Amino acid sequence: MTYKLFIGVLLLVSQQAFAAHFPLVIIEPFDETKIVIYVSETDIEQSPAWTPADGAPPLTIEKLIRDINRYKTRDPRLAGAIVHEIELKPIQHHEKQNRWYYLVQMKTTKNKPHRHYLAVLMNGKILSAVKEPESYK
Repeated sequence: MTYKLFIGVLLLVSQQAFAAHFPLVIIEPFDETKIVIYVSETDIEQSPAWTPADGAPPLTIEKLIRDINRYKTRDPRLAGAIVHEIELKPIQHHEKQNRWYYLVQMKTTKNKPHRHYLAVLMNGKILSAVKEPESYK
């Protein structure tokens, strides 16, 4: 009997530990491509809730641009990149909690033009976002 209880507790603990290590995967259409964002549940919980009917979002566009410019200085790939497009989106599966983020497209024009994507939570945390590769048929 204790053996079965031990196995049950072990499975329950391992399941919780397993789930805690994997981030939420968000796939968003943006500029005719699919963007993939990985975000932890903890980061989502630490970001403030916002309801559009309550007024302006907690992270203003001005602060968003300042945060991105600060972030760019730490990533050499973004040297010379400019913000090209910004979209405000609800976080999938967290709409009832009123969790939102900005999806930002940046463009570099040096040498070969390239697009970079960032996701920014309402607390200013910047997450890298990647373009989903096209599948081969």
